[in-house]
Amino acid sequence: MELQHREALSALRLTWAPTADDLWHSQGALHVRGMHDRPMADVMAAFGDAEREADSSPLGVVVRGPAGSGKTHLLGQVREQVQTGGGFFFLVELLDAAGFWQSARAGILESLGRPGSERETQLKDLLWELSSVAHISRANRRAVIGDDDLTPEILNDFVNALHKVHRHTVKRTHHTLRALVLLGAGDLELQDIGEAFLTGNGEREAWGLPAPTLTAQESVRDISRLIALAGPSVLALDQIDTLLAQSVDRTDTAGAAGNRDLEQVAHGLMSIRQTMRRTVGVVACLPAAWEAIQDRATATVQDRFRTTALLQGLPTPDVGRAIMERRFTASYSSIGFTAPYPSWPILPAAFDEATQYTPRQLLKRVDTHVRRCLDHDIVDELASLTAEAPETHENSVGGAAPGDTGELDRRFADYRRRAVTVAALDPDGEDTTMPGLLSAALDAWITELGEAGQAFRPDPLPGQRVVLHGRLRQTLDATTDDERHWAFRAISSGNAVAVQNRIRKAWEATGFNPDRRRLFLLRNTAWPKGAKTAVIIAEFEAAGGRVLPMSEDDVRTMTALRDLIDDNHPDLPEWLRRRRPAHGIGWLRAALGDVAGDPPPPAQIDVDAELATGPIRTQPPAPVIEHSPTAVTLGLESPGGHPVSVELAALRKHTAIFAGSGSGKTVLIRRLVEECALRGVSSIVLDPNNDLSRLGARWPENPPGWSPADDERADAYFDNAEVVIWTPRRSTGRPLSFQPLPDFASVIDDHDEFSDAVESAVAALEPRALIAGNTAKAERSRAVLREALRFYGARPSVSLDGFIDLLADLPTEVSALSGANKLAAELAQNLRAATVNDPLFGGAGAAADPGVLLTPSPGYRARVSVISMVGLTSDQQREGFVNQLQMALFAWIKRNPAGDRPLGGLLVMDEAQNFAPSSHTTACTHSTLALSSQARKYGLGLVFATQSPRGLHNHIPGNATTQFYGLLNSPAQIAVAREMARVKGGHVPDISKLRSGQFYVALEGNAFHKIQTPWCLSYHPPSPPTTDEVLALAQRELAAR
Repeated sequence: MELQHREALSALRLTWAPTADDLWHSQGALHVRGMHDRPMADVMAAFGDAEREADSSPLGVVVRGPAGSGKTHLLGQVREQVQTGGGFFFLVELLDAAGFWQSARAGILESLGRPGSERETQLKDLLWELSSVAHISRANRRAVIGDDDLTPEILNDFVNALHKVHRHTVKRTHHTLRALVLLGAGDLELQDIGEAFLTGNGEREAWGLPAPTLTAQESVRDISRLIALAGPSVLALDQIDTLLAQSVDRTDTAGAAGNRDLEQVAHGLMSIRQTMRRTVGVVACLPAAWEAIQDRATATVQDRFRTTALLQGLPTPDVGRAIMERRFTASYSSIGFTAPYPSWPILPAAFDEATQYTPRQLLKRVDTHVRRCLDHDIVDELASLTAEAPETHENSVGGAAPGDTGELDRRFADYRRRAVTVAALDPDGEDTTMPGLLSAALDAWITELGEAGQAFRPDPLPGQRVVLHGRLRQTLDATTDDERHWAFRAISSGNAVAVQNRIRKAWEATGFNPDRRRLFLLRNTAWPKGAKTAVIIAEFEAAGGRVLPMSEDDVRTMTALRDLIDDNHPDLPEWLRRRRPAHGIGWLRAALGDVAGDPPPPAQIDVDAELATGPIRTQPPAPVIEHSPTAVTLGLESPGGHPVSVELAALRKHTAIFAGSGSGKTVLIRRLVEECALRGVSSIVLDPNNDLSRLGARWPENPPGWSPADDERADAYFDNAEVVIWTPRRSTGRPLSFQPLPDFASVIDDHDEFSDAVESAVAALEPRALIAGNTAKAERSRAVLREALRFYGARPSVSLDGFIDLLADLPTEVSALSGANKLAAELAQNLRAATVNDPLFGGAGAAADPGVLLTPSPGYRARVSVISMVGLTSDQQREGFVNQLQMALFAWIKRNPAGDRPLGGLLVMDEAQNFAPSSHTTACTHSTLALSSQARKYGLGLVFATQSPRGLHNHIPGNATTQFYGLLNSPAQIAVAREMARVKGGHVPDISKLRSGQFYVALEGNAFHKIQTPWCLSYHPPSPPTTDEVLALAQRELAAR
């Protein structure tokens, strides 16, 4: 088989069992007209009735059909048309007959977190519509839907405004309305509060919520009444066959229990119309399941539903062929492959027999043929669907593989080593990171089983409302859709309320049953203390639940599997069957070890040996990059490998970096500083975490992934860049202080320059001397200060202490003002107090002169001044220092603009949200915003880096034309970053799954690029230096070359 044919067939992913997640994706690419048109029309006619009925619900609709006939796909079409028509769609999976309304509530809340017709979620669509009806301000609407910060006052105003429009409904449901708004807030804590009320737990009076007393059915009732104010809805119950199959097949001795299950389901279905408003109930099930409800349940549930025509197999050969052609075309196009004909390798004539198949049977038959072609490494064009498929044999574990197993071994080892484990084990990141990791682990585990894996499938990734992180399903009986489930939820939070909520939600979503429904909680640390938490853990374990640890080694393997699956290498399935890495994951082995018997021991991958065989390459060799003297190469475009650069002049318009822990943010900052230094541009780098203090240290040995071309760049950097570490308030390093008195001696002979120096000193000393306002005393004090500076500045040498001594005993010839001595003495006392309260004011150490910080010693092209904050131990000290530095820098660049140079210098601010936050004003907020607005005119570029885009003052990204978006873990931060990217005209869909060093970059006037950034040229080990190591680095002597 040719390589391009193998890659094309390997890329085919024929899914014949649609999941709940598939319903929320666009249906246009795969839907074929002519399938089930009549049942679809029946459902939409009932939806039209709901649209017209303001206070009641129409009869429901039952969609019946055999397994694989397209019931779930039809619901996907319903969802798309309902949302297009301005309605809301809710999907419910019944897992426990006795918990019908608990399942309904969970399904509705989960569906509210799914994409809406206009906005990211249906909940945002709902709240926007309700806030529009309430006629509140646009700014408050953004807060209500979660795009801006929510306050109790805004929430109260919204509820009261909606109450004026819909008094009866809001009076009965205002607590539920408040909880829905909190559920949609950007703050995770507020989400927990809202969800706790809606699900019957917790009390948060500050937000107007009492202790929850509503039953699940009452909660659904209130939610439905509020939704009805915004539009009609459909409540779809899919996959109820899995639950009912166990009731239909009960033995006589368990018949009473089976009938009870059927009765409970029937009662729940019957009460949909009474409980919900403007809602169509749609039940999709097997014919036998509905017959059992009719025959064995006493409730007259059939009187509340219309039944559609029975779904059958494929109506025509053309429909069967179109189903396959749409799927093949989409897959082939995604990899740039042009097939000989649309259904290749299934000949068009083969579809003449398609009417003998259901859609699922057709997909399975075609998939079997494709897998056979891959297994035998041949392209065999199928001429008949009904012809018996030749028997195939799996390659045995350890047998020969058709592809380059060594290459996949090297990739796997590289991905494991580079894995960012902190995100998966962090409370803020687990809901964005863990679902993808569990999905990859379960996918790989299934593939490793070979033929036995066909009975298993994982759940798709969850929507915005995360309840479970993963679930594995095993089909026990395909004709009745009877299944066995293993559900998984990681919980790393240390907050007792959050832990309790997560366990309850996971328990509810699992339908706990020791035989068929198992739940595993993944946690490495002890549970929070407290009686409530202890009780729920005890109940969980007594019911058969298990708590399993997840080691860092497990997370590394899961991350590597996720990245390998994303690469979609054609030989990956065979590699997985041979190596079986997922079977080596500790928690997965503990949960599933008894499912498929005792598998052969997984092949061991000798990582060190694999790495020793040669350099690791996760992509083709990098192209030779021509480095421009006026542009910085940021990285290589992914995919494609084309260099992406930014002009030095564009950096005048500032840079913002939004990325979290493990993203490669620090490496990117360092490389940007290094590349600027190579072009003669000096930098001032604020280092709050010691991450940047080694900018002057060489790598002891090149890190994995190092480009050989960077050897020469590194040599040039260390030859031409002078790195100086400054340590304000630490005399054992290289202390830095602010000296308010200029060098008067150097300008004493020039009257104008001497006057400017005096005025500069007056401006620096006025606030310290507590001279403020325009009172008579302030004017006289200002005059005495100015005259004293003129007198003192004429001396051959000056110091702040000497000037204070002069003020304390002012010579009579200094000023002719009456009372000058008394005013001067007060100024002296104020200035002396300032030196005590702020050791940086006139203290020991070099002057924090921007000219010194940005000017290299002779023989160097650029100076990199790293200002370590090891001596600034409080937020107030750091903010005050940064404020003084920025004011001095602003004054300096005005006197020393870049002129014709593309870039005069850089100021780098890591953890920028601490200095210019969005929530409050700090001592350095105003100077930061002033630089952000004005510095570009003088040629100074600013680099703001933060792992909290939500916490950064919105003025800063608005003034940054170059923006980087890297890995983020917190849902709230991800949402803000995506909105920022959207405003810039870009899209960052996989920001929570980016690898270390991968960024989306937005350049002025260009589309977004996804790039892989290179290593920094200076030494950057996993751990930052200690305080003692920073001080040692700062003590290095400076010398001209």
